Amino acid sequence: MADYPILQLIGGGEIGGAEQHVLTLLQGLNPAYFSLTSGSLIDGPFADLTEELGIPTLRLPMKHALDLSPLPRLLAELRRQKFALIHTHGSRANLLGRLAGRWAKIPVISTYHSSLGQDYLSPKAALVALGLDRLTLPLASGLITVSEALSREVASRGGKNLRTIYNGIQPLVQMKDESYRQNQRRLLRKKWGIPDQAIVLGSIARLHPTKGLETLIEAASRLLPEFADLHVLIIGEGPLRSVLENSLKKAGISYTLPGFIPKGFQALPAMDLFILPSLSEGMGLVLLEAMQAHLPIIASHVGGIPEVIREGIDGLLVPPGDSIALAEACQTLLTHPLLVQKLIQSELDRYQTFSIDQMIQKTENFYEEILCSNQFKKPYKRF
Repeated sequence: MADYPILQLIGGGEIGGAEQHVLTLLQGLNPAYFSLTSGSLIDGPFADLTEELGIPTLRLPMKHALDLSPLPRLLAELRRQKFALIHTHGSRANLLGRLAGRWAKIPVISTYHSSLGQDYLSPKAALVALGLDRLTLPLASGLITVSEALSREVASRGGKNLRTIYNGIQPLVQMKDESYRQNQRRLLRKKWGIPDQAIVLGSIARLHPTKGLETLIEAASRLLPEFADLHVLIIGEGPLRSVLENSLKKAGISYTLPGFIPKGFQALPAMDLFILPSLSEGMGLVLLEAMQAHLPIIASHVGGIPEVIREGIDGLLVPPGDSIALAEACQTLLTHPLLVQKLIQSELDRYQTFSIDQMIQKTENFYEEILCSNQFKKPYKRF
């Protein structure tokens, strides 16, 4: 029987990089020492998914980002299930989880997956979120960031006891098979009506301003006179869908916006270039998937991206929001096949340095450190 019940608390209104990260922890942490429960603060797809997978799930819906009404029930569950630690992910979870942890006198660890000030459509909402984060940071026993860039940002707000633990990814075994990739390419292009000869600029991202997808569209419009068969494929859903679609139509660019796909990486073989034009990015987990799909990569030189993609070695990096530089980088890769092969070969080695096993081990070690601290009396039984 596991010694330490752990609550993984997250908003869960979508299934993005943070949710995938939490799912990896829920399924990967050593069950001999940790019993894992998922807590969702939005009645949405993540809670549905964890329940389908048979993972113990608490639904603690908040009416809005500042709603504290679920706090009494959360405190009751902490007592009833004797949780040893709360691990929070995202603004809602940080607010509710840190308050509950202090009240229940149990440790709280918070993971930062992205730049908090860039996560909101409204500048006012971003300021409120940053203010609340600063106020509640002292209630956290430890902080995890998914890149060194994020670590510096959180430290500037007063964050203490910080650890950088890079996201890991399971090998996409099928992507090693060239015949699989070619077959997927044919099937997906046929499904979406994309011509075989089309040059597909692709991305997988939330349709949110912070992902910089307007820059991708502007770059595509610059390339169109030279590459008449250009096609833009963006996998994802979000508040900018209609805006992006209107921009694509106005520019006369052939496009496909299939929405959210649960296993979005399966769409990668339909692309010729993978582009992540983010204006802000914690790490960019999707880059590790694109590497395994044998795709040349262009990404913004922002946040934790340069810690994953080494400029000119694993891909090309461009300034965020610079459509001219992005178009030039696309042109370079579309006209230099030997460079493309060199980048892809480097990518296939690079992604292996970001392993799930390493992520899990470092997270377990941090749990051990927090649970063994003088602040918490229960001795930690380790392996």
